Amino acid sequence: MNTLKGRWSAATASGFTLVELLVVIAIIGILVGLLLPAVQSAREAARRIQCTNNLKQLGLAALNYADTNSENLPAGLTQDRISGRFQGETLFVGLLPFIEEQILSDRWNSDSLGENSAQADSPAAAVISGFLCPSDNPAQTTMQFASIPSGSGLAFPGFYSNTSYAGNHGTKNYYPNDDNIFDDGVFQVIGPSGIRYRDADDPTNTARDRVMRPMRLRKITDGLSKTLFFGEHYNEDPIFDSIQPSRRSGLLIHEWSLWAWTGGFKGSGHVLRSAAEAINRQTPESCFGSNSFTCQDQRLRNWGSGHPGGAVFTYGDGSASFISEDISLVALARLSTRAGGEVATDE
Repeated sequence: MNTLKGRWSAATASGFTLVELLVVIAIIGILVGLLLPAVQSAREAARRIQCTNNLKQLGLAALNYADTNSENLPAGLTQDRISGRFQGETLFVGLLPFIEEQILSDRWNSDSLGENSAQADSPAAAVISGFLCPSDNPAQTTMQFASIPSGSGLAFPGFYSNTSYAGNHGTKNYYPNDDNIFDDGVFQVIGPSGIRYRDADDPTNTARDRVMRPMRLRKITDGLSKTLFFGEHYNEDPIFDSIQPSRRSGLLIHEWSLWAWTGGFKGSGHVLRSAAEAINRQTPESCFGSNSFTCQDQRLRNWGSGHPGGAVFTYGDGSASFISEDISLVALARLSTRAGGEVATDE
């Protein structure tokens, strides 16, 4: 009996008290709290590396496109009026064969654009990993428009997927028929029904003829290594989504990024961005529930990303770099114009 009692006493003496157990749990919690930010930081670093690689591939694709098309880059957006509606194609369609999407390119029907989005497996519905940044967070990556949202400029209902990237339009890209839109970037809106650009060399000239051919590399006189080609735009903005539908063209923010847009000139808000607004600018709280187009238009002009502190860009020579959101608009404009003659810097 005494032997059993002694063993019982030894067992209970070697156990943990409630206080000791709570201390251990607290220590584990502190360690997890210390490690979690490091893990999250490592994950974001990996996402940024993948995003940078995506943009490099787009830059190289544009150069390869130009190499096989007499130095012509793809148009940012082609624009014509067919059967009473504006129709066209975006630069991403032209780049498909140069990002290992030849099969998708072969399926694209330039003669009957509505067929490209008619079915769930149509080309416009394809989710292309190279068009999406892992740090972007769109509510949907594939969308179905059973009908055309009022005011959207969408030419055809159907299925579309989005992109996290855009081509550089210069100092301003949206609203396309704004008198302050200059032909000073890299990817333009061209075609018989395209916009009439103001002359960047003569600001007093309110408009000039429509541009009928895309940009040629030789016209980028500031230097390919000093001119932005592509950058990021972010597909999450709750305040933008709160704007009155008629004042955001019936589209939520993640629906303003259709890489295979085939509609009107509002495509410049889908696949082009500019130096008109600060990098990573989100719609301000003052726009909550707004009934003004200004809140929409400003949001569709700026570069942005899910990366903290800035966004990734690629230049005309195929190189890529991270540019801080603190860069001045003056410096950003220098990197965005193709022939401004300025000393460009991304500081």
